[in-house]
Amino acid sequence: MKQKLFFVSVLLIVFGKQLSKAQTSSTKQLVRATTGTSGSSENVSTNNHTYLIQQSIGQASVIGTLYDSKYIVRQGFIQPSVLAKILDVNIPLSLEAVAYPNPFIESITLSFSEQITNNVHVSVYDLFGRVLFSKDYKANQKINVQFNNLSVADYILKVTANNKQFIKKILKR
Repeated sequence: MKQKLFFVSVLLIVFGKQLSKAQTSSTKQLVRATTGTSGSSENVSTNNHTYLIQQSIGQASVIGTLYDSKYIVRQGFIQPSVLAKILDVNIPLSLEAVAYPNPFIESITLSFSEQITNNVHVSVYDLFGRVLFSKDYKANQKINVQFNNLSVADYILKVTANNKQFIKKILKR
């Protein structure tokens, strides 16, 4: 029992010293810490630097990216934004659409609440941002899109019409 108490005391002392040094602008050490139980992102500004802090469901440590003149340091398992690869910044993300059912088995129906006046372009991306499906459809208020060749997985659906875009995470089961 005394050995356990001694061991725990030593660990607390060592960890306490590391914790006091970590997470400051003058050290390179980082300490794991739980930030919550749901996903979130927050921009934090300190010492003339801005950091994007992200945390995903079940993530047990702070996630973030530090930019310096020579280095980019990323901590945790959240990777760079796939949405940045998919989203066209020149087209508004305001297409009024619904994709159902989600999860789906073979196909998804796209239903638009605004009048569609030109062709509809549908793309599906994997979670790395690679295009797996791309097809144009004639203007219609409802479009059925077949995804027979996709494996069971999570994907990102991008629909472009009326010079607007709609992006949604979809699940094939």
